[in-house]
Amino acid sequence: MKTLVVGNSLDVLPVIEKILSDKDQEVVLFTTEGVLPYDRTLLPYVLNDPHVEAHLFKSAEIFLTSYKPKVITQENLSRISVKRKYLTTEKKIQIDYDKLVIVDTGHLILPPIKGHQRAGVFDCWQLSSMKALKKHLVFSDHVAVVVSNIQGLNMACAIAKLKKEVMIVSPTAGLLPEIFDDETGLLLKQILEGKGIRVFGESCLEEILGDAETKAIRLKSGKIIACDTVVFDEAKVDIRILSEPTLTDSDTLAIEANFRPPVFPLAPARFGLDLFDGFYAGWTKLPEGGREYLKFDGPQNIYKKIYAQGDHLAGCVLFNAPDDQERLLGVLQRQDNINGHEEEII
Repeated sequence: MKTLVVGNSLDVLPVIEKILSDKDQEVVLFTTEGVLPYDRTLLPYVLNDPHVEAHLFKSAEIFLTSYKPKVITQENLSRISVKRKYLTTEKKIQIDYDKLVIVDTGHLILPPIKGHQRAGVFDCWQLSSMKALKKHLVFSDHVAVVVSNIQGLNMACAIAKLKKEVMIVSPTAGLLPEIFDDETGLLLKQILEGKGIRVFGESCLEEILGDAETKAIRLKSGKIIACDTVVFDEAKVDIRILSEPTLTDSDTLAIEANFRPPVFPLAPARFGLDLFDGFYAGWTKLPEGGREYLKFDGPQNIYKKIYAQGDHLAGCVLFNAPDDQERLLGVLQRQDNINGHEEEII
């Protein structure tokens, strides 16, 4: 049985591992960007550190050395015929298969904002996009980042470190409401503004203005802001490359996790780059039946919030408290009994 796995993120690795657990299976990995699978969450760091790019592929290199599927990296995807069970490259090469798993297609659909096709508009989920953005930023002064997830927040921080004027557009007063509660989201907005990033809360991007190139953005309020670069952190995998509208029963559409809403509890993550030190793990909002505890040092912007459920730590959110990250993560992972000691551990 020959399974064709299509995608370029690290999400392809557990898919391949599961398939190859059956010794009668053959796997062909077709990468959609001409490089080995890579960690998309590191892409914002590529803008500031030229050495990061080499680290994007480390996990894939180790995995592929062990599992040894056939890997095709030098072809561009043109079309997939679900009914006839083959993939066609731009060079007209056909790759047949018995089963198909699509993790991504190498093509993204940006939000349907008027003007999103103009020059100066980028996504933040593909290495090719980061390389193009890096070249574009040499001539850019004013950058708008539409932030709805941690990737977008990190992109805004990375661009701000390049001494560009950065503005964040958020549909809510506080940032990242799908991850943080209102109090945390509002404090995050305050911290970023203290770092020189303008945050337009309770605003939605209505239109990108300009002729061929981006010149300004219009918010839903009608406010027009000069801007030569727009970055979206929201994107969907474009599956219109399939020749038929749906996959067969034996095939799978396993869109990578980066393009999906967050799932609680959250895996540990650091964010903010070097602009500020952000960290979360586990539950980042009050779980049902849970308790929350808070410490805040305004002058230092040190913010610590933990969530407890029963006798155990359920999650934590930390801003500018690097010395507490590993300690609280250990308490969370070991599921230590913290009942009556919540104030002490925070």
